[in-house]
Formats: sequence, structure tokens, C-alpha cells
Amino acid sequence: MKITGILILVLLLLPSLSFAGEVYGTIKSDDGKPLINQVVQIKQYDKILASATTDVNGFFTITLKEVGKFKLEVAGYNGASFEVFSSNKSTRYNLLMSKAGDKWIVKSL
Repeated sequence: MKITGILILVLLLLPSLSFAGEVYGTIKSDDGKPLINQVVQIKQYDKILASATTDVNGFFTITLKEVGKFKLEVAGYNGASFEVFSSNKSTRYNLLMSKAGDKWIVKSL
């Protein structure tokens, strides 16, 4: 009976133990307007690990199980990427996108 209770407790806590953190924030264009309905992807070695779509305020939030350094990309914008880090805590990034020639540049506000 005790073992069953312990197993149930472990199974309930297991998902929270595998959670590494979240990457969240806002993305705005160089005129200060939020980028609405844009797909934001977290990649590692060109593999998409997770994605989210920005809301009316340009806000996004992506939960990651992995810890480490990743590339945040805005889909559909050539070169629009920014290096982000995931840890056991939530990490906020307020980003600004601007165009340079035929590529997009993403930088921190």
C-alpha cells in the first residue's frame, strides 16, 4: 500500500522534474509595433524543438525541456534569429527586428 502511494506521488511529480524552463518575451519591428501572429521557433542544429505564435502584443512563450543554448527564429524572415538560453528558470527576451539589405536582424531591446 505504501509503495503504491509513493509510485503515484513520483508519477505526479515526474512531469515537473523534466521541465527545464521557458523562453518568453516580445518581438517588435523597428518602428516599435508588435509583430502579430508570427511563428517563433526554438531550434538546435536546424531541428525545431518548439514553437509558438505571437499574440496581438507580440508576446510569445515557449516551454523547453532541454537546458542550454538555442537559436530563436522568426519563421518567414530571412536571417531573423537570436541566440537564447534555457535554464531551470524562465528567461525573458524583448526583441527588436529590423531589416538590413535582404536579411532581417534580431537584437535585444
